[in-house]
Amino acid sequence: TVGWQWVFFVNLPIGFVVFAVIWRTLPSLRRTDAAPRIDYLGASVLVAALVPILIGLTNKQSGAWTDPAVGGLIVAGLIITAVFVWIESRTAEPIVPIELFRNRSFAISVSAMFLASMAFFAPIVFLPRWFQVVGGASATQSGYQILALLGGLILSAITSGQIVARTGRYKPLALGAAATLAIGLLLLTNLRADTPLPVLWSWMFITGLGVGPMFAIFTLVVQGAVQPRQIGTATSSLTLFQQIGGSVGLAVAGTAFGTRLVEELPRQLAASPVPPQIIAAFPSSAGAVGQIVGVGNIGQAILAGVPAGARAQIEPYLPDIVAAIYRAFSLATANTFIFGVVAAVVAGGAIALLREAPMQALAPQTSRGSGALAEPGE
Repeated sequence: TVGWQWVFFVNLPIGFVVFAVIWRTLPSLRRTDAAPRIDYLGASVLVAALVPILIGLTNKQSGAWTDPAVGGLIVAGLIITAVFVWIESRTAEPIVPIELFRNRSFAISVSAMFLASMAFFAPIVFLPRWFQVVGGASATQSGYQILALLGGLILSAITSGQIVARTGRYKPLALGAAATLAIGLLLLTNLRADTPLPVLWSWMFITGLGVGPMFAIFTLVVQGAVQPRQIGTATSSLTLFQQIGGSVGLAVAGTAFGTRLVEELPRQLAASPVPPQIIAAFPSSAGAVGQIVGVGNIGQAILAGVPAGARAQIEPYLPDIVAAIYRAFSLATANTFIFGVVAAVVAGGAIALLREAPMQALAPQTSRGSGALAEPGE
């Protein structure tokens, strides 16, 4: 039968078209000096470093930082990360060339992209879930609801690319984008169960306006900051850290969401007319609370988990219980954006340290073998 899993098949025809275009238009370049050596060891150690860090951050929802499953895994991941850096510094063709980080423009661009991804991936994941749980939207409708966010991203990315191409200036745009992203996420921290949709859409649009230029500009900056032979490596490293930033950001946001939801649900229930004995029967663990606030009819889900003899006592209070869950869920969702605000501000601080070299002024140097944005001595 056709189910939601079929949505992934939409990628197949798109992938075939992309493959055909690349096959017909991308020139084939072969190295004549030596065959490329793939850094299997570096890739394996990088995965080994990221997995315990992400698991540790996720386990923070139900544990303390001192727990071995939380702090222990994070420390282990950081130690393996140090081993990864040591390996990459001694590999002939590393997956992440350490020497590139001596380039100021590259290092700042990668850091800013990492932070921007950390800030942006939380709204992409948690807002659709809010639309489904609190707003009662279907999966398809929740996808429509985030068009304001994606529309702002697409509009600002295209516009910023045109501005940089025409003026050769990128630092003011990047700084403005980081500030706009921080403002948009700060507005999203005001999300509540009764927030009007037009207001929420405007906050999402502002957030998208801040993300678009950062995703577009830093690719240009990195490609112009390195030697032509390093463009492929530098660009792939930027993409790698973008994905890592998104993964870390989602783990942190998930922890912030789960922790706040467990704290807020009893508080919101206590503020409602629900009797204390019913409140005391509610689960307090993150996993159990997560099952209650799943997508669908929350009231029916609560009744289904209650013994048949007690349903008549709980049923009159279901509207108040569901309203309290909606308020707690909204506050927990808003809490996921606070970390993004901090990440956007830190990204802005990093961008402020960037030494802008106008692209047009340095464009002739590119044909002579140096990067269009390469700085003296880098």
